[in-house]
Amino acid sequence: MCREEWFSDHVSHSVGNGRNTLFWPHVWLGGVAFSVRFSRLFELAVVREMSVFDMCQLGWGVDGEAWRWKRRLFAWEEELVGELSVLLQNVFFQVDKDDKWRWTLEPSHAFSVRSVYKFLTMQPPIDLSVADSSLWHKDVPLKVVLFA
Repeated sequence: MCREEWFSDHVSHSVGNGRNTLFWPHVWLGGVAFSVRFSRLFELAVVREMSVFDMCQLGWGVDGEAWRWKRRLFAWEEELVGELSVLLQNVFFQVDKDDKWRWTLEPSHAFSVRSVYKFLTMQPPIDLSVADSSLWHKDVPLKVVLFA
């Protein structure tokens, strides 16, 4: 496991009514943020910080009002909109529930420092032998070292 990603690997997002989940940047459907999976459409979107609920209200069908672009789309970009619309066809909201962040290291899904400490101390130690040997080794030409 990459140590830099340990936190995001243990947080998940549960969509209830969609009011507190952002459509493009949050991971809420399919395991990858739409801003990454459909990066071209994200670049062309006029509004990038709209909630899932608001996008649905505008209509996210192929010709929906949710799709406002900076310019007219090329044919292959329109195909991406079609692909995204197909993904969104079976999305249903739980109007009586709020969106939630869940911490997967606790059975209660509530964040605790104890669970983080336990997780981090259970990880195997990093092999520092490689880092020690290259710590003082400069990857620059000798001329640059002498000039500096």
